[in-house]
Amino acid sequence: MSLPIVTIVGRPNVGKSSLLNFLAGRRISIVDPTEGVTRDRVSTPVEHDGKTFELTDTGGYGVLDKDNLTADIERQIALGVDEAKLVLFVVDVKAGKTPLDVVVAEFLRHKQKPVLLVANKADGEKLAMQTAEFYALGYGTPLPISCTTRQGKEKLLAEILKRLKIRKKTPEKTPEMKIAVVGKRNAGKSTLINTLAGQPRVIVSEIPGTTRDSVDVRFEREGKTFLVIDTAGVRKKAKITRNDLEFYAFHRAQRSIRRADVVFMLIDATAEMGDVDQKLAAYIAEEYKPCIIVINKWDLVQNRANAQQYEEYIGKIFTLLDYAPIAFISAKLEHNIDELIRLAQVMYEQSSTRLTTSQLNTAVEEVLALRGPSSPTAQKVKVYYATQIATNPPTLVLFVNNPDLITVEYQRFFVRQLRERLAFAEVPIRLMVRSHHRSFEQVVSPRLRRGDIKEDKKPRQRQNRKQT
Repeated sequence: MSLPIVTIVGRPNVGKSSLLNFLAGRRISIVDPTEGVTRDRVSTPVEHDGKTFELTDTGGYGVLDKDNLTADIERQIALGVDEAKLVLFVVDVKAGKTPLDVVVAEFLRHKQKPVLLVANKADGEKLAMQTAEFYALGYGTPLPISCTTRQGKEKLLAEILKRLKIRKKTPEKTPEMKIAVVGKRNAGKSTLINTLAGQPRVIVSEIPGTTRDSVDVRFEREGKTFLVIDTAGVRKKAKITRNDLEFYAFHRAQRSIRRADVVFMLIDATAEMGDVDQKLAAYIAEEYKPCIIVINKWDLVQNRANAQQYEEYIGKIFTLLDYAPIAFISAKLEHNIDELIRLAQVMYEQSSTRLTTSQLNTAVEEVLALRGPSSPTAQKVKVYYATQIATNPPTLVLFVNNPDLITVEYQRFFVRQLRERLAFAEVPIRLMVRSHHRSFEQVVSPRLRRGDIKEDKKPRQRQNRKQT
């Protein structure tokens, strides 16, 4: 059963995004005095008194968008109102009733939806008493609140639940997994989101930087619910100032990566890769997130038979994501979209796998037989055993006599070899090296404990899954 939707509507700069953050209890939408910051619909579940609804923020109605996206923004507002069970019509007490408020009121009247008039910025009793002029809008008594001074939240939430007539807690499907879509500007992220959602959920434009917020969108595939996070396109950090709106967007993109179970690193097949792509890849690797390198707009590549050469090119660019599979898609034409979601499920399953200590140490023995750690000092390196302590990402602890003797280079080799032998073929592994004064006989073979490991000059070849 889907949640009832409450959509926030109003002219620019009345505090719609502040209201969403205020009611949600956390910062979700970007709040900035610049008009037109919000363009897409930004949604979040809100729970109060044991009952839950979905709250949706929209762009400012009537905004003169500098990128000529006014019609797209108003189309998103209309879609948000159409799916709403209740509309919060937000006005600004300090500014008073404006001609554009009247225009918004007429727009909502044509939609014939239940409307709750919310008078924001009523920062004190005197301002709260100045709401009388908004009666003329035709939506009854305005409910005064202040997102800044945090007044009126409980009363507003109670009124919303009363009008929604929610008698019991609405069950909400837990998403199968959360997917963050990241990439530089104009890679096709919003097109992919709309294709997954099966509707124009976010604005698609050739203008770089159209998406600014991180937008959560739920969709279903084969009876399972997924949450996909559309993020702002990233540009070179040197070009972003602290007062730039994209400063917020860049950090929202990083937060989306941290929130995700799987990351789609979206690449425009028709454009060259550069520093932005490498920095995103480095951040994904740093956060140990399962990642699929998604080559979008593959239908526009003239010689698509050279997919293998392109994979080799990707491998040279993204050395930190050498374990990540590659998928070739066309978001616009919906090519290989179902296969992409199934691959993401495989990745999430791998990252959620927990091995027994016995399984893990069998693989450890094989790796040590292939190549043991060499000490930069005269001290002998002794590897005792390994154990898995967490999933998502798979986190392994390797117990040795002296962690300082295990070089970073050997740790990378060790992880690569483990990935070949364990159920973590395409996901990152976090390795922690810890000291221990003795081995544990119940989990380690005598051969490993003695340290009489011989080097094998013929390592196994790793075969990585590629999606074409």
